[in-house]
Amino acid sequence: MLRGLGRKEVAIIRPPAALLTRAAAALAYAVVVVLLGWMAVVQPMGDIALIYVVMFWTLAWRRPAVALMLVFASAPFQNDISGGGPARFSIAEVNMTLTVPVMLVRRSLDRRPVALGPIAIPVFSYFAVCVYSSLANGHGGDVLVPLFQMFLYLVVAVVIFSSLVDREEDLLLSLNGAVLVGVFLSLACLVMKSNYFLGLNKNGAGASLSCALLIGFELWLTANTPRRRGWLLAAVVVTAAGLIFTLSRGSWMGALAGVFVITALRRRFQLLLRLLMILGPLAAICWQFMPSESKTYATNFDQNNWNIHQRYASIHIAQHFFEQSPVYGVGIGLRKQYDATNLFWFTLAETGVLGLAAFVLLHLTFFRMVWSGRRLIRPHEMPFSLLAVGGALVLDQLVHGMVDHYWSRGAITMAWASAGMATRAWGDARRRADRGRIT
Repeated sequence: MLRGLGRKEVAIIRPPAALLTRAAAALAYAVVVVLLGWMAVVQPMGDIALIYVVMFWTLAWRRPAVALMLVFASAPFQNDISGGGPARFSIAEVNMTLTVPVMLVRRSLDRRPVALGPIAIPVFSYFAVCVYSSLANGHGGDVLVPLFQMFLYLVVAVVIFSSLVDREEDLLLSLNGAVLVGVFLSLACLVMKSNYFLGLNKNGAGASLSCALLIGFELWLTANTPRRRGWLLAAVVVTAAGLIFTLSRGSWMGALAGVFVITALRRRFQLLLRLLMILGPLAAICWQFMPSESKTYATNFDQNNWNIHQRYASIHIAQHFFEQSPVYGVGIGLRKQYDATNLFWFTLAETGVLGLAAFVLLHLTFFRMVWSGRRLIRPHEMPFSLLAVGGALVLDQLVHGMVDHYWSRGAITMAWASAGMATRAWGDARRRADRGRIT
């Protein structure tokens, strides 16, 4: 089987156990880097900050796959490390920003352009509406922070995960790292018996766990050894239990939507039924161990409930501002002024019909890319998993954003980073197909 392959192609094939070992080793290194990063931001010591920056840049240059894993797997730790001020950021966002100059230099030396993919035009169309709306309403200075955050997710995350590494296989390290972090967070939630743990709130933790669950599910489908399949199934079960205990109903809905995307792309609906046969009893067991007040919270959708009332109040506020400027909205600084927990309505309020149209076009273009890419890649090939994970996580966060915050730290980084992975898989598949037609 390997006789006709060259040395480079043979080196790409690694046993699954080696991937898990590399992920564990990289995570151990990540702990050191995260601690240094925290010290660099919290402690006013320029030398520590300089050491951290140099250390991360060295890592990104010599081991870009590990640097990306550090960005991706640390995203669930969305704790604010800014120490106060108008701009809040997490360690993952710091690392993502530090990765940009390394990526630009590497790409410049290799004489290869960075890749944003088919979503480039919709993304910058959406940004154009955001900027115009904010300037037209006199909110120029108030939009710099949200504009930078959006740029970080929709552009930087996509570009670095589609362009930094030399091989698609290197992105598996990020996916494996996210599964391990998902298991850790789930165990922390279960052991502490609280959906507010490690400085994370239930909806933020739930959104991250839903992403980890979807990644574990996709890797479980493609596991090629019984041992790896068993470990991944255990990871999926533990992560699902943690997700249930977060009581984040938006994350539950997002996870179900993501599972549907994966099974639809692979056309393996029978396997979905098998998974439900496993997770159904698990959900019933978790339900029995929940406190009565948690059960009441999870099943109470009455408008008199404070949580549900706030959701409706958020919609009414957005509707009020949308009526003031239905064409291009009142500017993206609005999300900082109230509890924006409905993506559809606060997008209309901030950017009007034009902004919502650009935002919808952005997602339609991305999902069209994923759907067309499935015809270029065989389901058993690794790049297919990048497509499936990208489509699942982007839809997961889109659904979650309809009932909770969308532009927040954490899971959104994972979603658009996975969109970058899908863009990489799609682009490489297109180039392989073009070379095949030429020859």
